[in-house]
Amino acid sequence: MKKNKRTSVRDGILLYAKTPGITSFSSLWDIKHALNTDKIGHTGTLDSFAEGLLVVLSGHLTHLVPHITGFTKTYQAVVCLGKETDTLDPSGQIIKTAPAVSREDFEKIIPQFTGVQLQVPPVYSALHSGGKRASDIIRSGGQVKLESRQVFIYKNQLLDFKEAGDDGLSYALLEITCSKGTYIRALARDMAKAAGSCAYLCALRRTQVGPFLLKDASCYSSFKDFTIEYGINNAKEFSGLNTGRRLTPESVFTDIRSHFLDFTPELAQTCGFEISELKKDAEKSYLNGRPLSGSMFNRITTGVNEAPCTIKDKEIAVFYSDKTFAGMIRLNPEHRLFYGFVVPKQKKKLKVFTWEELVRGEFPLIWKNMGTALTVGNFDGMHRGHRALIDRVKESSCSVKGLVTFTRPGDLIKNRTGHYEGDVMTLKQKLASVEEAGLDFAVLIDFSEDFSKIDGESFVSALVTSAGMKMMAEGSDFRCGYKGLTDSQALQELSEKLGFLFCKVEKVCAEGQSISSSLIRQAVKKGDFASVQKMLAGVFTLDCSQMEMTLSERKSSDPMMEWFASDVKSGQLLPQNGTYDVVAGLGENILHTSLFVTGTRVEVLLPTLDTARRLTEIKFVYKPNVTL
Repeated sequence: MKKNKRTSVRDGILLYAKTPGITSFSSLWDIKHALNTDKIGHTGTLDSFAEGLLVVLSGHLTHLVPHITGFTKTYQAVVCLGKETDTLDPSGQIIKTAPAVSREDFEKIIPQFTGVQLQVPPVYSALHSGGKRASDIIRSGGQVKLESRQVFIYKNQLLDFKEAGDDGLSYALLEITCSKGTYIRALARDMAKAAGSCAYLCALRRTQVGPFLLKDASCYSSFKDFTIEYGINNAKEFSGLNTGRRLTPESVFTDIRSHFLDFTPELAQTCGFEISELKKDAEKSYLNGRPLSGSMFNRITTGVNEAPCTIKDKEIAVFYSDKTFAGMIRLNPEHRLFYGFVVPKQKKKLKVFTWEELVRGEFPLIWKNMGTALTVGNFDGMHRGHRALIDRVKESSCSVKGLVTFTRPGDLIKNRTGHYEGDVMTLKQKLASVEEAGLDFAVLIDFSEDFSKIDGESFVSALVTSAGMKMMAEGSDFRCGYKGLTDSQALQELSEKLGFLFCKVEKVCAEGQSISSSLIRQAVKKGDFASVQKMLAGVFTLDCSQMEMTLSERKSSDPMMEWFASDVKSGQLLPQNGTYDVVAGLGENILHTSLFVTGTRVEVLLPTLDTARRLTEIKFVYKPNVTL
């Protein structure tokens, strides 16, 4: 059976801290698994013995690999002076020895190895000769002669030096910033030769690629200080190293997911691209590949420092009006615009996290660092009071906005009141409303006995530390924590203690009463859909996605229509027994019809069984002729 490939649903960048002893390819397996995608590409491999920053691109951004590959790179290297291996790293066989080099003599030759250099790459490399990898030819007993090529060393600084001891070897710790295509192994070889000795690399760490830093990468926290002693131990440990994939702990996957970066205008400018917004009225022309003109775009400024552009033509990252990535165009020296690649417009998707994922650290680190605004509550029914809270969150100066809610609101209500009649909304409907409201994320809590024991301060503190909460909007009657003991006054005090802004939102009223989900439930049970619509600012809608419609025994007086029945298993409440005028949702179509309710069972008047099976929702409208 052909294995189904995973496909990327997100275009983004991941900074990953590769550990020594595995190949870059093996590292990609971990990233693919963590992000559940096969469509990724990295921007410059690291040798198996080496460690440090890999910049990984996913989705449509794999088209940008050549651009990121062209960035300058910074390394730290521990060089062993007095021995040389055939691979110029710890995994090879010693092929040469020579007298060690003193610090004084080594410092004298460093200036020769800055600026433009003609460098012969190591024969153990991925470069091709005669259509084959040079390293593969050498390992099979062949001979390879690689031509020198020009590279540029921007910085070559001696950070530390260890004079020769009993083993007759000296060691240098270097920091090197260089152009694309530079081999640090070859640089160490050439520097040692100039000093009258030979060398190989004990250890190599890549600390920077263009504007991206190793310290910001996923899995970096496990790295130790890079010193000469670290390099010597590294050489001993990884002599004859095993480059196969190792068992990866789940914590690595969690860290990868939290460090994944969406491709935003700010990130595009950091990469050195000019950025433009595609005008709404030009979207159709752009997506259809029609000739480009400057009038189709607006220039965006973000305040982020632009990285130097190393390409002949100016590359421009294009974003839709909602700031989602639209692709790349380029401006040639004659000021003509050309397509690079186009990313089809996709609806901005709500990102959903469980409470467990949040406290495990899977919330995006970039969002956490930017700071989030959120509100917490049941949000059952998404009534006008709820929307006032969401509006206050959206008005916040925080770039990332979301809410925290419960998967089963009835469990929370039963815990506090002992009585519950059913959900106004299913979880599916609730998340659809949150996405429609334009929020970035939702955190879902499965209410449990253990969760009910969490005190309010611990709960709020977790939102600050795990979600980067900088602003919280709640109603005056809000309560959280064990037995609901943390009220809005306690929240105000916590905000001062924990360092976030607390915004108290006044209650929203309808017909002199404060709107609440419990009032909406009462109105639904009575069949008072006029009041329901006023409180919801919308229509009470029964989610039919879990229903299994079958032909009912009830007889229809209309020969063109039949009754179809199903039990409502979603936990959604129903009005009292009786017949109601409703609007049936049938995909893109609607049908005004009748619904009969008996307990938790509904019967709907529809033309055919096929129609019944296409039923997605039932709207209880106050007036059946209302246009929806």
